[in-house]
Amino acid sequence: MTRGDKVTLFLNSKSSDRLGSNTIVQPGLADVRMISYGLGFARERLDYRFNPRRGHGIQVEGSAGRKRTSQAVFGLVEQPPEMNTVQLEVLGTALAHVAIGRRSTFRFTVQGGRMLNDDLYANELYRIGGLKTLRGVDEASITASSYVIGTVEYRFLYETNSNFFLFVDQAWWERSVQEEYSTDTPLGIGLGTTFETKAGLFSLTYALGQQFNNPVQLRGGKVHFGFISLF
Repeated sequence: MTRGDKVTLFLNSKSSDRLGSNTIVQPGLADVRMISYGLGFARERLDYRFNPRRGHGIQVEGSAGRKRTSQAVFGLVEQPPEMNTVQLEVLGTALAHVAIGRRSTFRFTVQGGRMLNDDLYANELYRIGGLKTLRGVDEASITASSYVIGTVEYRFLYETNSNFFLFVDQAWWERSVQEEYSTDTPLGIGLGTTFETKAGLFSLTYALGQQFNNPVQLRGGKVHFGFISLF
């Protein structure tokens, strides 16, 4: 569309199988098959995509699909019935850069997702944590049926494709599966740098995290690596 805006129609097929599902009962887990149909929209207005000082962007998509779940176990006389339900999902990200002086900017980001279904299982949930979602937490270590992550980041741009940054990631998530419900508001704080190499952009981040009201501990710091190839 005009100025690179995008509208997307998509078909998504997703499946998840239990390990050992033929022999043992695994509460909270199921074999899942789902085909969903969705619509997405993306808009980007940045002064420079790889190391912006000002501008904004938004990306959002929603989908609906028919899901089949089974908890059948080989050898049981009475097998649990196969469930057929409709599942809705929405995912989105919004960001803004506010320039401060000639070489500095504040980056504000909000991202989140939500699954709407009364028949959710642990092995089909979102997996958050790590470089792209919540820094200071192990990669994909949190499973959630809904989540929101807000980020405030100060960046000093010392070269065209290089910067130094300080950040705070504040998240909220909930996990609602079968008879289980849990929620938390984890926090990640830290610093890092992104610098240009001949192969692309390399990022290095050191972050401390806090979960379930536990104190922040220096020995629990996480180092995250990232790489973007430019061609």
